[in-house]
Amino acid sequence: MFLIVMGISLGVVAWRIALTTSAWNARLIVAGGLLLGFGYAVLLPMREVGLIAALAHPRAAVAETFGWHTVLLVVMNGGWLLFGTGMARHARILPSAAPVAKALTHPIP
Repeated sequence: MFLIVMGISLGVVAWRIALTTSAWNARLIVAGGLLLGFGYAVLLPMREVGLIAALAHPRAAVAETFGWHTVLLVVMNGGWLLFGTGMARHARILPSAAPVAKALTHPIP
């Protein structure tokens, strides 16, 4: 139950923070929050109740278990990476890309 509440509240907090920031920062924060919310509210409780078997379980289908753990790894780590990058850019710890000046082009005579 705690993981479900944590996943939902993380999604809500990410949404609220995204309302106060610029476009790309907001996209990174919301994408990370949604991935983390899905991981905490769906995947981790599935693992806790046994729908996703542990790799050390003797009767676990190795390919299925390995696939679910790969999904869990990508969702959780990707979520924290996107959420953290968005928050760091929002706090101006990581700089945004500098605008590139247009090169002056001259027509060929």
